[in-house]
Amino acid sequence: MNQRTFSPYELNHLRKYGFSKPPTSIDEQPVEYVTGHVEFRDLDFLVNPSVLIPRLESEKLVQLALEHVQTQVLEHPAIADIGTGSGCLGLSLASALQKQQTPYTLYLSDISPSALSTARENAERLLPSPVNLFFQESDLLDNYPHVKFDIILANLPYIPSDNIPALPHSVKDFEPLSALDGGHDGAVFINRLLKQIPHFLSTKGVALFEIDDTQTINTFSIPKTLQVSAEKDLFGVSRFLLVSLKL
Repeated sequence: MNQRTFSPYELNHLRKYGFSKPPTSIDEQPVEYVTGHVEFRDLDFLVNPSVLIPRLESEKLVQLALEHVQTQVLEHPAIADIGTGSGCLGLSLASALQKQQTPYTLYLSDISPSALSTARENAERLLPSPVNLFFQESDLLDNYPHVKFDIILANLPYIPSDNIPALPHSVKDFEPLSALDGGHDGAVFINRLLKQIPHFLSTKGVALFEIDDTQTINTFSIPKTLQVSAEKDLFGVSRFLLVSLKL
């Protein structure tokens, strides 16, 4: 077996969390699972193999949400983070709103009890006063109360099934497949949520989706009551869908 070569990022990450020397027996396991930590928007999130490791690209979803709060002058936004995993999207948004002294109501949901437990733990660590915070075990919006949300965040599984074998071993062999595999075209879960969106989005609301870089707006089944635009990530790749009601 060839000895693993660690990148400068991996070495720095390991040192930061107490590993003076890289472990010798972790194969291709992501260093974030080794340490149990990942940094996302300058916050220290706990992670484990029950949740996807947050990616740098996803930080823009939080920024887009903050911009929406500002442009729509939302004084107390109602927010849902669907498929929350570690809670990185919803909790990062909540943290930023608290710093701005903007009150909010936040639902974090996941179909995985283990993931939801991780999100709870991160909320307790990262939010100084986790008020108006609700955790919901739910398959997308199936178990949600009838709330009209001003912001819906969704980083759902979006990788086409046929593309899973080509992923790096550190991803396909260690991260939860249920958080990666989006079905034959990668759109199965996003399409299901898009169908639910019109019943849960406020008139000023926006739903923000992360998508695969091989997908376009035409990949998805958009209900006639919704309007959709695409947004690029920090690398200039089309990565996000912005969805709102047609008024």
